[in-house]
Amino acid sequence: MSIAKNNLIEVLSNRTDVVAYYSKISHIMNNIIYILILIILTSCSSYTFKSVTGNYQTKGGFEWGSMMDLKEDSNFTYKWRVGLFSGETTGKWLIEGNNLILNSDLQPQLSTLPKYRLIIEANNNADKITFDLLWPDTVEALHGAVGFLFYNGDTIDSQVSDIEGRMVFKKQLLDSIKISFIGFKEIILTNINSDYYKIVTLWDDDEMYEFFTNEIWKIRGDYLIDKSVNDYYYEKRFHKINMSSM
Repeated sequence: MSIAKNNLIEVLSNRTDVVAYYSKISHIMNNIIYILILIILTSCSSYTFKSVTGNYQTKGGFEWGSMMDLKEDSNFTYKWRVGLFSGETTGKWLIEGNNLILNSDLQPQLSTLPKYRLIIEANNNADKITFDLLWPDTVEALHGAVGFLFYNGDTIDSQVSDIEGRMVFKKQLLDSIKISFIGFKEIILTNINSDYYKIVTLWDDDEMYEFFTNEIWKIRGDYLIDKSVNDYYYEKRFHKINMSSM
């Protein structure tokens, strides 16, 4: 009788542990379901013009000090800053769900103007491809330009011009070379048969104006998030600092 009693107590104890275990699992699952529902409801929520209008500013990074002012009349003013360069763009904005759609007043135009001035091109039968880069309208070396070498759509090498404005690539099979510097026209070379180039860069007026053509930024509460990829940085986050003026 004592053995049977002990066995019954053990079974009941194990059953209590099992019930407690499944009760805990049920509680966890309910919490997970609640969180998922909250995320879905948040993601599906739409914003109104009044809730989105205001002044937004970046907090840090390479683009420190950039600001976006969304006005209630559907106009915006975007004051951007990248390093030592800055500019201002104006345009129209609208909302589609959780997306902010931006279109600048000015739109990019196809230009047939030269991208650079070639001073010297030579083939020295070297095992490297060398560029000497100069500032526009001067003989000063351009330090800090970024160059990329491409083959079959892939980037196979990248270099930065040194204090003497020199950029050197190892000679290899390639399709094109692109050289960029903020504020200057982008240099793209194809059909490369030489191994030495001396180039004077040119100012790019369009580079000092940031265009928006149906550009989409994400709205996340008091944040605007720009995930578009460009030459100098990737994601920008703008935090609302106050309401906009009309």
